[in-house]
Amino acid sequence: MIKISLKPYSETVVKFLGIFLLIIGLIGLYYGPLEIYCFYLFSAGGKFYYEGFQIGSLWFAYMVIQNAAYYIVAFLMIPIGIGTFKLQSWGQKLSLNILYIWIILGVSITISFISSISEFLKSLNLFTISFILLFMTLVGIIIPFILIKIYKSERLRLIFKNKSKDRIDKFPQILLLICSLNILFILLLHASALFQYIFPLFGKIILHREAAPYISSAVFILAILTYGIWKRYLWAFWGILVYYGVMLLSIITTFSKYSTLDIINLLNLPSYEQSQIVPVLSILLNFNLVSILGPFLIIILVLTVHSNKYFYNTCKNM
Repeated sequence: MIKISLKPYSETVVKFLGIFLLIIGLIGLYYGPLEIYCFYLFSAGGKFYYEGFQIGSLWFAYMVIQNAAYYIVAFLMIPIGIGTFKLQSWGQKLSLNILYIWIILGVSITISFISSISEFLKSLNLFTISFILLFMTLVGIIIPFILIKIYKSERLRLIFKNKSKDRIDKFPQILLLICSLNILFILLLHASALFQYIFPLFGKIILHREAAPYISSAVFILAILTYGIWKRYLWAFWGILVYYGVMLLSIITTFSKYSTLDIINLLNLPSYEQSQIVPVLSILLNFNLVSILGPFLIIILVLTVHSNKYFYNTCKNM
């Protein structure tokens, strides 16, 4: 019986995937500087200027986040694309890391949508809600789950055969994921500065100058804890549990008292945004921040608890 090896064809498919990811990263790198010009269009004297467009306005925040997204895509996809094309094992690990983040965000958003169905029923019919839920489950959970299974398969493990002495190759996948989620949360804290430094403080929403020291402290502490996780220090393990536990408590006790629309109203947005942009976003305002951020932080806490063996082993070897 003649056996036909599919490995060369599999390697070709994976290399094409690497090229595809690299192209996506390069597109992000191209559009990043290009989109900055949009700020001139909305600034004073620009074609689309409106009174109140500045830092702290809704559209300004959206444009900054969109622009940052291009650079983030480039930062992630270019190295992953190169690693995948060269069949490096670190390329597989970084790809898995992105897929885990994808499914975590998908689960968080899907849970948020389910918990807010009663609000969505006020403006959407049952068929539309069912379709949206099915779409979210497919795109946010099922697809990344299938891709994770494929990336962890024995066939792909053999294809990504080029081992290196790189630190990423030796670093546990779960710790890499926790560090990545920490960085994502740091970016989220930075994003709050675009929304007038909104910060939940145990039942009270604080803004502007009052909130700035809290956000800076939260970023600073989490950055140190992330370094500790990377170095596998035991104090960082306990620090992450305390950090996210306190943050989760603060978010629940604060954002459970306010709807998203209430929070938007606290920002005192320009009249144009209140009359033209906010109504367009009315459907999205049905989401509750607790139901989005809560599951996300709980997942990080569960992952941290599950990773405890890496810190205790490090402690024993010291």
